[in-house]
Order: sequence, then C-alpha cells, then structure tokens
Amino acid sequence: MGRAWCCLMAVGTLLFAAPVLAQENEVCLMCHGTAEMFAGRPDAGRLVVRAGAYQRSVHGTAGLTCAMCHAGLEIPHPTEVPKVDCGRCHTGSSEQYARSVHGRAAARNDPLAPTCSDCHGAHNIASPDDPNAPTGVMNIPQLCGQCHHEGSPVSRTRNIPQDRILENYSESMHGEGLYRRGLTVTAVCTSCHGAHEILPHTDARSTIHRNNVAATCVRCHTQIERVHRQVIQGRLWEAEPHKIPACVDCHQPHKVRRVFYEAGAANRDCLMCHGKPDLRGTARGVEVSLYVDEAAHNGSAHGNIACAQCHTEVTASLQRACATIRSPVDCSACHAAQVEQYRRSRHGTLAAEGDADAPGCLDCHDKHA
Repeated sequence: MGRAWCCLMAVGTLLFAAPVLAQENEVCLMCHGTAEMFAGRPDAGRLVVRAGAYQRSVHGTAGLTCAMCHAGLEIPHPTEVPKVDCGRCHTGSSEQYARSVHGRAAARNDPLAPTCSDCHGAHNIASPDDPNAPTGVMNIPQLCGQCHHEGSPVSRTRNIPQDRILENYSESMHGEGLYRRGLTVTAVCTSCHGAHEILPHTDARSTIHRNNVAATCVRCHTQIERVHRQVIQGRLWEAEPHKIPACVDCHQPHKVRRVFYEAGAANRDCLMCHGKPDLRGTARGVEVSLYVDEAAHNGSAHGNIACAQCHTEVTASLQRACATIRSPVDCSACHAAQVEQYRRSRHGTLAAEGDADAPGCLDCHDKHA
C-alpha cells in the first residue's frame, strides 16, 4: 500500500477539505485510476476508473467531470460516498423508472432491483447506438437475461409471470431475426416493454396491456389490419380492442411456438379438450355439451376462423386458456351490419327487453357448424 498511501497523502496535503472543482478529474484519478489502491476489495471493479474508458463514454465526450455526478465530495472523502442521483440530469427517465416495476422494487429496498448502473454501467456508459454498449440492440436480450433467465435469483424468488424468458426469446421468430439473421430492426425486450417505464401487463398504462399491445405491435407490424382482414374489421384493433383477441392471445411473445396454423391460431390446443365428445360443462346453471366437431367446423363458413378470434377472452399463457372467458361471443366484431339490423328488428327489440323467448344468432345459426 506504499504507493497508494503516498498518493492519498499527496492529495490530502494539496486539497484537504477543499471542494472538488470541475477541472480536477485528474485529482480523482490519482487514486481511482490506480488498481493497486483498491487491490483485494470486492468492489474494486466499481471503484477503479479507467481514464480512457471514461473519456470515450457519453459523459466523458460531453465534458462532464467526476464532481458533476459525485456532488459535494471533499478530498479526502469518506470510504462510503452517497449514491449518484442520475435524476439530477435525466429527469424524464428517472420519473419513468420510479413508476416502473424496477423502480417500485428499489423503493422497497429490494436487493435484486436493478439500478441505472446495472444496465448502463457507471464510468464507461456508451450510447445505445454503440454496438458494444450493453444497451445496444444486439445486447438487450442478454442484458435483461442477466436477471430474467432460468434459475436466476429473480426467477426463483420473485413472482414473474413468464418463465424461461431468455431461452424462449432466443428460439422465437424475433430471436431468430436478431441472432441468426442479424436484423437489428427486430423486436427486443425494450421494443415491447419499454426501457425505463416497464409496467406489469395488468396495468392499463402498460405497453403490453391487452388494450395497448396492438398499438405496440403496430410499431413494426404496420399492416396488421390487412394481414388479419379475414378476422375482424380493422378499426377494432385500436378502437375497441376488448372485442377481439389481443395479439399475444395467438402469438405468445416468450413461447417457442413456430407453428403455422391453418386458421391463424392454436385451434388444436382448444380441441385437445373440446374435441372430446363427452366433454360437458355448465352455462347459466344448465349442463351443456362443450364438444366441438372439428370436421363440421372446418367445413363451415367459419372454417378458416380460429377459436380465439370469436372467444376473445382466452388467455393463451394459461394451461386452460378458456378459464378466463366470462362473456358470450360478440358476433358484431365481424358481422356489425347484420347485428345492427337484428337490434332494430322485432327479435332484437324483444331480446333487449329481456324476453327469454327472443331468438338470438345461435337460434338460427349453429355455433360451430
């Protein structure tokens, strides 16, 4: 420690109890630029600052000095120094982080909650445009996967709705685009979840809430309405999302499912149960058959329509996807004109008045055939 002690004494002699000025990065680096000073300390990687790496960082190239982030320190300073408040400059990002699942975990003093430096680094922060930056597009899945991978402390001890996230992403269509085809325009974690204001899917403000996820997907998949024209009226994707299946009901973002379904969704999954002739359930207090004749359905006018396109309240991530269905099918999602005519008719008027004998769609048109 001879050299380090001399370094500290020299700094103390020159600047004892003097505030660190903007031009004095060199003074800080007399100690923090020397690995020997912190040899053997478990936090040495955080305390040692490589002058070249800092100068190339976004802070270094912008001319920021140590004292601009580590405000109010005196030389020599205590062993424990206050945490840097990134929000002093990055107000918008800081406010978004505070509202996010990560920020709220940090506010609870959760030791696993990520901070700014966990994702961006500390003294070598690079622009996301830098391919070597941890926040560069190609590196985002690995960055998030440090916490969200199978067997990690986060996956084992925190309530995360999805599992095997990194593995499943790497084998998904998006993962193939990134890793096998080098497409940096493909979706990564931040494309869907955001970077700072990451909210749970149950939050109505979240970019992955079922009422918002279509708008999120449309950022890349700009022709959703045209591609799915056989499903519903295009305007419903964003105007009335509750009437139609959310994108993730059919296209699971973290699941390894690359099947090209004939009807555009996982009918086969539904028919694993509903294809059994003896399957029965209860509807409005009456026992009914829940059997769907696959051959009859495939030969019907709805033969190219997937189950989830009518039964929009399914949750594909559940083992029994239909467990979340609470409402009857809304035929107007596709047949708006006919339903409007029905509502104006004598039959529709009686139905609106609660007449139990008023005929509805299924009294004339079979459910699945």
